[in-house]
Amino acid sequence: MEKLRILFAGYSTLPPTAFVFCGNFTSAPYGPNHVKTLRESMRELADMLLEFPALVESSRFVFVPGPLDPGPGKILPRPALPKVITEELQSKIPTAIFTSNPCRIQFCTQEIVVFREDIIQKMSRNCVRFPNPETSITQHFVKTIVSQAHLVPLPLHVSPVYWALDNALRIYPLPDVIVCADKFDPFTETSAECCIFNPGSFAGSGYLFKVYLPATKTVEDSKIET
Repeated sequence: MEKLRILFAGYSTLPPTAFVFCGNFTSAPYGPNHVKTLRESMRELADMLLEFPALVESSRFVFVPGPLDPGPGKILPRPALPKVITEELQSKIPTAIFTSNPCRIQFCTQEIVVFREDIIQKMSRNCVRFPNPETSITQHFVKTIVSQAHLVPLPLHVSPVYWALDNALRIYPLPDVIVCADKFDPFTETSAECCIFNPGSFAGSGYLFKVYLPATKTVEDSKIET
């Protein structure tokens, strides 16, 4: 939480359009106190955000649930976090938005898809053709999802999909930006004029995060020093 306070303080003088937070929102996602801990964490976050009124007034706070957050198991797409968890934060921070996973953000003429799933490891384990030695795993991953026009081009027994909502996972026509939030190492790639990047784990990668600049369609790497 202290690192988030530093991040918010840094942006308080020039609020961005949005902050996007991707789950999992607790480090211990199981147990009888999971929901209680998550509610308390949301309350703490809301109180922290109230310390920065300029951000609350000018920015949006988008929350995308992770695979181990409360919800219908590991099936995709995932609904937003239950209201019993989010209602207190939303009452204090009206600009907070709790979305499905994946979600789509429209900014002016640009479409941004945000997808939170540890998908790269699954695809590496189930790939039919191994990548060319000259091609990195991330390049192979990006080329695969763009060619398949789908965020989860895997068999259903590997990654279950709620069939009636499979269209939420399709990426045709190709959006301008795809954020594949994965525990894999951070990367930024471009394919077919689509910017695809992974911010990585905030806490697990030394408090690294990505900043997307719509005006130039570029991604900047940022870090909070420890």
